[in-house]
Amino acid sequence: IALRSIIGDIQKADELFAQTQQLALQSPFKFGELNRDVKQLAAFGVGVYGLCDTTKRLADIASGLGVSFERLGLAYGQVKARSWLDGKELRQFAYAGLPLLERITQLYNATAKNGRTNYTQSDVKKMITNREVSFEDVKTVLWNMTNEGGQFYNMQLVLSETLLGRWNKLIDAWEIMLGKFAEGNNVIGGTFKMIIDQVTNATLALDRLSPMLV
Repeated sequence: IALRSIIGDIQKADELFAQTQQLALQSPFKFGELNRDVKQLAAFGVGVYGLCDTTKRLADIASGLGVSFERLGLAYGQVKARSWLDGKELRQFAYAGLPLLERITQLYNATAKNGRTNYTQSDVKKMITNREVSFEDVKTVLWNMTNEGGQFYNMQLVLSETLLGRWNKLIDAWEIMLGKFAEGNNVIGGTFKMIIDQVTNATLALDRLSPMLV
């Protein structure tokens, strides 16, 4: 429901919700965590068609670094919202264990940005101060690290096969089943809703009767 409100499109939100459920079954992160992080990225303006892919890539990095997705998602979302990299976000990535400054320097030298191939990390720091390192540059670095052959490629899938990962899969499967019941679009879900409503009404009735029972 919250995702539908943020995105503003029921069909797209439901599709994204289903994709997040499938991602959770291949991830060491729990479904509730990934769903929270998808909403966070959506709130920062990540487009609906790129939300699932962005979530997967950031979760791959977070898995490999052993940090919370929320930490990386916040830094990424802030850069996305601003459209250029700030020193604050650079430090956030560094504290998470991601050598973003080094990788951006390597990117600029490899692509001969502005016709140069001799960038140093000091040069890139000055560019950050001057707001010359764009969100697209940051995204390119992160995507290179999560593309096939990259350091964090499919890291979630690898870690999900551990004992802890398999346990989280079981928890996710249970939560997804409960979520389907909660939608109320089936006999079991509708029955649960009816029982809850009846108990609520009974509780309210007792509240009204309590002065008479004293």
